[in-house]
Amino acid sequence: MIALTLLGGALRFATLNVSSLDLDESATVILVGRGFSGMLSHLVSSESAPPLYYILVWAWTKVFGAGAIGFRSFSALVGTLTIPVMYLAGRHISVRIGVWTAILTTVSPSMYLFSQEARCYALLLLFSAAAFVYWQRALEDPSRRHLALWSGMSILALLSHYFAVFLFIPEAIVLAARLGWRRIWAAAGAVVLVGLALVPLAAAQRADGKTNWIEDISLSGRIGESAKMFTVGAYGPVVLYALLIAVLIVAGAVALVWRYGDGRERTGAAYAAIIGVSAVGLPLALALTHLIDVYDGRNVIAFWIPFAVLVAAGFGTARAPRAGALLGGALCAISLAMIAAANLVGDYQRNDWRGVGHALGRSSGARVIVGELHAAGPLSIYMGPVSSIPARVPAVREVDFFAFRHLRTVGPPEAAVVPTSPPPGFSPAGVTRRETFAISRFVAPTPTALGRGALISLSANPKIGSTTAEIMLQS
Repeated sequence: MIALTLLGGALRFATLNVSSLDLDESATVILVGRGFSGMLSHLVSSESAPPLYYILVWAWTKVFGAGAIGFRSFSALVGTLTIPVMYLAGRHISVRIGVWTAILTTVSPSMYLFSQEARCYALLLLFSAAAFVYWQRALEDPSRRHLALWSGMSILALLSHYFAVFLFIPEAIVLAARLGWRRIWAAAGAVVLVGLALVPLAAAQRADGKTNWIEDISLSGRIGESAKMFTVGAYGPVVLYALLIAVLIVAGAVALVWRYGDGRERTGAAYAAIIGVSAVGLPLALALTHLIDVYDGRNVIAFWIPFAVLVAAGFGTARAPRAGALLGGALCAISLAMIAAANLVGDYQRNDWRGVGHALGRSSGARVIVGELHAAGPLSIYMGPVSSIPARVPAVREVDFFAFRHLRTVGPPEAAVVPTSPPPGFSPAGVTRRETFAISRFVAPTPTALGRGALISLSANPKIGSTTAEIMLQS
């Protein structure tokens, strides 16, 4: 177990700075950079999550710095600590299943991704896994200590991300069915009270429409995304084929524990399946009924925890060790290939904001930059202050367009496309093309003004349209 934890930590820490900070991470950097009181006061307008992660990472960066490594190292540590906690979740069934659960956590592309991201998901996973462990223990030994620890970890998970409630609800119902509500009312009630206290913050964060983009994506597409996140990660080479193979392996693991598992293995796997399916089903039902639709692959990532225990139960079934090892080895090989691709192939890394910022460089005078929505945040990190232009575009002598490659579910990424025809009054000044992005520059002999509509329509990038273009000024 120690060796697996060290391996997982080395894997996470060694590659922290391979890819640049992305859009969401830049929002974390900017928010925390406001100082403690400014961070809390801007939480409503900036984020859609509770405050715990931001408070902890604010303190962390005071010691380890506010650069990419400073922010991400917190998530890397949290993600590494999740490995032994997941071992305990599987170990509750058997030592063999505990080891397989830890292995899956170590090599999972999504666990690796969130362990290298300056966002709240790694913290959500750690506390959700700990809550699941104490929930398992409370089922067999409903002592006050186990119930209190389950309640405490559930509260910390809920303070990390609102979707922790969807794991808490089925866990509480199963405990109540086994023990009765009288035995668990205090522990469960504490979580409910914290949840109710968070409702005003959650309502205020949702009121400004920050999460409306989720509903713009088809629900079937989001379900497919969550299936990828649970198995092979969001993107990678031949990801659709890898997903198909991974789903077959997972089905084989479930069949193994159902066919060959002993009583304890089957029971542990069944409970994990109940929690996992219920957790996914609750936000899915809310989305289908249009009560509140925030179902997204990232939001549901903590539900991976019970499913990982379920799959590990198949790989670690004592009566079919060879079949389990073959299936488990195959899934681990796919997972490691996806992690390797994310580090070695630029196309499958986060958008290269660092590369764009360095390629654009500093300008001797004011210039307009046209790119994707919210680009001012990450660009400001890598090239100095860049501000969004909300209304009239000022007269400048340089206009630059940039675009990233477009990842696809099937097939290789589409190359970045930028306009090559100059705006009126401007002349081409060159096109820069890299593996994952492209930049086109245009200059004018004297300061020239262009309308917002003209700048948007000039762009040939299909990713930039009337609702997704960001027009920025660097002075």
